[in-house]
Amino acid sequence: MTYEETIQRLQEMESRYNDGFSSLDRSYLDSLYFAFFGREITNKGCSDCYRDAYMEILIKLKKTKEMPKKSEYVLKPGAIITFFGEPKCYTNANITDEAALRFLSQNPRNESLFEALPRDWEKRVEKFVAGNDADSGKSEDSDKDTIISELRKENEQLKQELSAMKAGAKKSSKGKKKTVDDAPAPESAVEPTAGSGQSEEASDEVCIDDSEATAE
Repeated sequence: MTYEETIQRLQEMESRYNDGFSSLDRSYLDSLYFAFFGREITNKGCSDCYRDAYMEILIKLKKTKEMPKKSEYVLKPGAIITFFGEPKCYTNANITDEAALRFLSQNPRNESLFEALPRDWEKRVEKFVAGNDADSGKSEDSDKDTIISELRKENEQLKQELSAMKAGAKKSSKGKKKTVDDAPAPESAVEPTAGSGQSEEASDEVCIDDSEATAE
């Protein structure tokens, strides 16, 4: 059924939502629920479980605006695919070609978990591995170029910082030299000579002698 036909059918079933779905309604919900979510309704004898399933299907349809796509890779009932270090799990409800090829590329024996595989799945796995190897090589080259570019930037920055430090050191040394040269020379103390002291004493003696002479 198409997306429009499915929506129309669910809208027609809405009138029986509260009173309980018919056996035909429940069978239709069973197939839709498994197609969308890859698992069966929890309790098929519970009316509330079918109401919950009805709402889950309706919400999923309105969100995606399309019917679930069928993958060429069909897992066996109950089989789940996981990848180391990743929380996401894959079932028939959400499995993609890429996830299936990735899982098969890890170990060809993983095919035992699939109920159906394309006839040329082995060739597809080879192409998938070759494509990943090529992408990995490009990624490594890109990482190297990025590292080299960052190292060059750091080297240039260090050169600029070193040049600025040298320029600052030269200015500082010039300022210190100028301060020493411009400092005024200390005044030298002038000490009286022996001769000058004697002349003053002689002058005093002459004055005394004159006064004495006048008194006589």
